[in-house]
Amino acid sequence: MPFSTVKRILRLIEARLSPLENVIRFEGRDLRVVRSMWWYEEHQSWFDAEIIPYFIPLFGDKRLSRIVDAGGSTGMFALAAATRFPDVTIDVFEPSPRQRIMIARNACKNAMSDRIRVHPFGLWNEQDRLAFRSHGSISSLQKVTMLDRSLAFEETVDVTSLDTWAAQEKIEELDLIKMDIEGAEIEALAGATETLKRFRPQILLQAYHIRDGVRTLERCLTLLEGLGYSSREVPGVNGFVHAHVP
Repeated sequence: MPFSTVKRILRLIEARLSPLENVIRFEGRDLRVVRSMWWYEEHQSWFDAEIIPYFIPLFGDKRLSRIVDAGGSTGMFALAAATRFPDVTIDVFEPSPRQRIMIARNACKNAMSDRIRVHPFGLWNEQDRLAFRSHGSISSLQKVTMLDRSLAFEETVDVTSLDTWAAQEKIEELDLIKMDIEGAEIEALAGATETLKRFRPQILLQAYHIRDGVRTLERCLTLLEGLGYSSREVPGVNGFVHAHVP
């Protein structure tokens, strides 16, 4: 068996069985989260720096009903959103099997499994199966990766468009899209145009990723503004965009 295959299997086992936990404090609640034995990311200072900024543009929004979390990682944003909005349903899109295991464990530990739904594919502009790699805590598609392209992308994952998913699921409302998908945000937004036109959700978008030597931010802003969105880069956070329809 190739070493890369053995490594992937070990990562899946570790995600399912790791006994390590951290406690993160958010809005008066202790969130219990699984911690990997191989790297240490889910701690309070990381959470405060990486997750809290998502909620600054949402100040005053108290009752969101449905959120799409594209690029769920280990579920830290989903846990926080489920805490902030007690009636919300969160659809998490995460192509990495290891990350999905950790999201499910974290949702269960915090009694949120009924409100955090995990979908086993990434968002793109069409349905496809694409080369993919996890490297440390980062997972990305080979077509848009910021990882060293000399690395082997031996995994493949399913991708779909948000428009296709929304039609198949017969979605009737969508209040917010959070997106941090390692450079695939241009294609994902292009595959969500009908959904954006219909529901006009707010968008929290990480567009600091570099493609062809430039950030994806400008291309994303052009697409959103063409759909009637008002967009701005949040001050002090490189490439972080808040977009809404005035």
